[in-house]
Amino acid sequence: MDARDLRPPGILVVAADPAARAAVLEPLGRRYSADFRILDAEAPARAVEVIDELHAAGGDLALVLADDASPVAGHESVFAAARRRFPDVRRGLVIEWGAWADRATARAVLELMSHVQIDYYVVRPVHSPDESFHRAVTDFLREWEAAVGKRHRGFTVIGDDAQPRTHVLRSLLARGGVPSEHLEPDAADAMALLAEAGVDYAGVPLVRTADGRVLVDPDDAALARASGLDTSLPDGTVDVAVVGAGPGGLAAAVYAASEGLDTLVLEGESIGGQAGSSSLIRNYLGFSRGVSGSELAQRAYQQAWVFGARFAHTRRVVGLRLMDGGFELDVAPDGDVVRARAVVLATGVSYRRLSAPGLQPFVGASVFYGASSVEARAQSGRDVLVVGGGNSAGQAALHLARYARSVSLVVRSDSLAASMSRYLIDQLDAAGVGLVTGSRVVDAGAAEADRLDHVVLERVDSGERVEVPAAAVFITIGARPHTEWLPPEVLRDRWGSVITGPEVLAEGGRRAWLGDEGGPSPLESSVPGCFAVGDVRRGSVKRVASAVGEGSVVVSSVHAHLGPHVGG
Repeated sequence: MDARDLRPPGILVVAADPAARAAVLEPLGRRYSADFRILDAEAPARAVEVIDELHAAGGDLALVLADDASPVAGHESVFAAARRRFPDVRRGLVIEWGAWADRATARAVLELMSHVQIDYYVVRPVHSPDESFHRAVTDFLREWEAAVGKRHRGFTVIGDDAQPRTHVLRSLLARGGVPSEHLEPDAADAMALLAEAGVDYAGVPLVRTADGRVLVDPDDAALARASGLDTSLPDGTVDVAVVGAGPGGLAAAVYAASEGLDTLVLEGESIGGQAGSSSLIRNYLGFSRGVSGSELAQRAYQQAWVFGARFAHTRRVVGLRLMDGGFELDVAPDGDVVRARAVVLATGVSYRRLSAPGLQPFVGASVFYGASSVEARAQSGRDVLVVGGGNSAGQAALHLARYARSVSLVVRSDSLAASMSRYLIDQLDAAGVGLVTGSRVVDAGAAEADRLDHVVLERVDSGERVEVPAAAVFITIGARPHTEWLPPEVLRDRWGSVITGPEVLAEGGRRAWLGDEGGPSPLESSVPGCFAVGDVRRGSVKRVASAVGEGSVVVSSVHAHLGPHVGG
């Protein structure tokens, strides 16, 4: 291959029939040839050769569209061959229009998806222009662009990979929808940027912003403001304050603002909550190909914003007081106060910290609490462990398997059947993710002071211990809410989950309900006007769709509490 042809990433079309191949190549060339190199092969064997040549020459491959998924050259398919060489490549099975009604074709699509061979199917174009075809291709290319960091990177994080704060800054930008790149301080590009700005690296992370400023170890609020987010608080009293911008809080904000309520959302960390870190949510209604947690969160955030909801980013609520006509919320870090007529608690849960002493020195650098998809690419060629048996753990392991040399799930139980969706279990098996059952992490260590290289697992039944290699550990277990900042009037169970609806009377008796004789509405706490949705609420179903449903439904109860003359 000519090196001059390698700069544009490739789109590879594979089809034996010349007419079928041309039907895909012609619209691709017309629409995408300015930015992508359009490649073709008449058979899977030749396609594998093209893929190997492109990889050997240092090129990149964005998309493979093929109508043949048969085994080839030691690979399960041309799709598997592409994925092994280019972990971020998107892969579509090309089918004829209406072929989804054919049992064999439908079975092939489902099997290829469950075995992680393809991302989705694509219908061969039958007319010009075929915008349905182009929409599918564009979606693939957008996903690839985001995965490899090809979107315009206005921000650069310059910092030591062994420093937790470097990872935090990268995560905040990524989950805020701000593309960025990371450079080690001694990299030539980093030194050139700092020399241009007249700034020296002094051992703490630096962030170069889109307008060329260099921020020295900025706090979360400064980083948010630099990326165009608002951290200020409103004067006066809002109709409803939503505490937390996970799926439940965002849904509440969308519905409250769309119905004319003066709505403020306070979020101490990143938009999207735990769901925002998920690499791919496959079972959310309306997204047949799946959607990343960060994209879903950003869409919901924009939707709430255009309805008029205000957001106070990086502002953590640390106290709540009951006042005549509403509530006062204490907001960190500056000790400010927000007044609201109603409050929706949507703070979600946080993962439990493991007591394994050897893990602590590596937290934030190679030990992560949560399914951080931002860190996946850094695990290329490494052995990685994911601790936990829920869907979040499964999604993290599946995403990490694109890059890591090996990925294993560590669970205390004997199987995943009771805690993980069946489709994820099947995909993990197909992706070669290992499963270590009946075990827990009890210690860790490193050959170098700042680089984790192994953990110690203990059998739950026998106490037997074994050392296994691990360059990174992702922990997604023991989620529990942080509601200790709530006043005692808000009834909670012994784990801190907020009790709502009829359970308030059942749990604490009539004296627990501070309102009238009718009792609380289904999502209302023991304090009238204070509601809870999503994972923070006792009895909630730990699913994104459930949290979104509760966040949308709660607004009718908020309206009922505020009265008929508030809002639109």
